Amino acid sequence: MHYLSLQTLLKQHFSTFLRTHKIPLYQHKTARHLIDCRTETLGGHTQYCENGHVNGVWYNSCKDRACPKCKGIHSERWLLKTESILLRCPHHHIIFTLPHELNNIWLFNRSLMADIVFRAVQETLKQLSKDQRYLNAKPGFICALHTWGRNLSLHPHIHCLITHGGLTDSNKWKNPKKKCLFPRKVVMMIFRGKINAFIKEALKQGTLVVPKNESPQQVINLCNKIGRKQWVVHFCKRYDHGKGVAKYIAKYVRGGPIKSKQIQMNNGKISFSYTSHQTKKNEALSISINDFIARWLNHIPVPKKQLVRSYGLYSPRAIESLNSARNQHKQKAVTKPEVLMWQGYLEGKDQSHLCPKCGAELKHGEAIKSQKQAA
Repeated sequence: MHYLSLQTLLKQHFSTFLRTHKIPLYQHKTARHLIDCRTETLGGHTQYCENGHVNGVWYNSCKDRACPKCKGIHSERWLLKTESILLRCPHHHIIFTLPHELNNIWLFNRSLMADIVFRAVQETLKQLSKDQRYLNAKPGFICALHTWGRNLSLHPHIHCLITHGGLTDSNKWKNPKKKCLFPRKVVMMIFRGKINAFIKEALKQGTLVVPKNESPQQVINLCNKIGRKQWVVHFCKRYDHGKGVAKYIAKYVRGGPIKSKQIQMNNGKISFSYTSHQTKKNEALSISINDFIARWLNHIPVPKKQLVRSYGLYSPRAIESLNSARNQHKQKAVTKPEVLMWQGYLEGKDQSHLCPKCGAELKHGEAIKSQKQAA
């Protein structure tokens, strides 16, 4: 048994996988990006210090948002930007999960279903926030879409970070009447109803692709059936602030569902470990190489589709209301944070930006053309 990176796995087996599997063009492109990442294919530069010490050749990153190698600085930038707007008040972490019966519809309508689930969460929380029984004020909330379970199964769900309280129409901060913010069962029922209504609406408008070997009536019947079930809407324990949940979400803003250090090759099969939600224990799964690649491909984001969206006081359009709320929490008005550069990102993590011989700062030297440019 030995560990291998996702890049190595794709380099060795993706071409073989394509012989027996048809995949969308965007998934094919992403896989190629990861294969080429930080190799001579993308070009690069030499690196040296002012004293003339050469520190080798550095190849360019692919910058694909599904690439584990490229996630670090982009996730950190998102976290810094998000932390700069968070209100200094308690927050809730709510997880909205789609039932597995909708997985087939999801696979045929990835972009549409992503929009539907974001819309359902947004409208559910806005409806309850306006209700005088609970809040009757505008909160701030940030939603992040994850499509995977810890074993890489298809498991679409939304992580939502929402303020414990909101701003009234008269610009006064108001706390909710109860500690739980909203009743879990009420949230579940409204969310469930909106998802089913939006799917039926899309079916009626002709924007929903009906899965193969199914009919429009079967889709309607399925919605009616799962509309009688309990859906999973999980309320985590209330947090004194939102930074912990923001850090959790930041881990998955870029880079996909699995880390390279989890992947092992054993007797021609891929094994990876994960912590089970059900048992809370470390478990391992062993599957074929093709099955692993297929599972991973399922979670590549659709191009130009936002995986994180902000609403209410945290919406980019609500800066004036947000600053009013910040003032009442004794916080300064929001300012645009400085863009985190590589030097700042690496500082404290390692000394790879310094010359190992003399300690001087390393600089870019001669550019190396990518193989595409050379061609």
